[in-house]
Amino acid sequence: MTEVVSKYRPGKIVMQCGADSLAWDRLGPLNLTLRGHGECVRFMKHFGIPMLVLGGGGYTMRNVARCWAYETGVLLEKVLFILVRMYRIGDGR
Repeated sequence: MTEVVSKYRPGKIVMQCGADSLAWDRLGPLNLTLRGHGECVRFMKHFGIPMLVLGGGGYTMRNVARCWAYETGVLLEKVLFILVRMYRIGDGR
């Protein structure tokens, strides 16, 4: 993505964060952890380009809600302590 951003110099980024790529999703086979999914968002944010971040996908509702809440925290640069208490961020469950 670094090369793409460097070459095309976008004025805005639209990022769709499908939670079906998380581990334990009923339909998705990719097995990303919540933290790994959030790191993708953090990486794109580091370019400093205005972003529109969309949810999508995800067929295990507790994963979807936690994923989007966690990524909202990543975008706001805030730790959402409710997630830390109810969910072990590193293990994806």
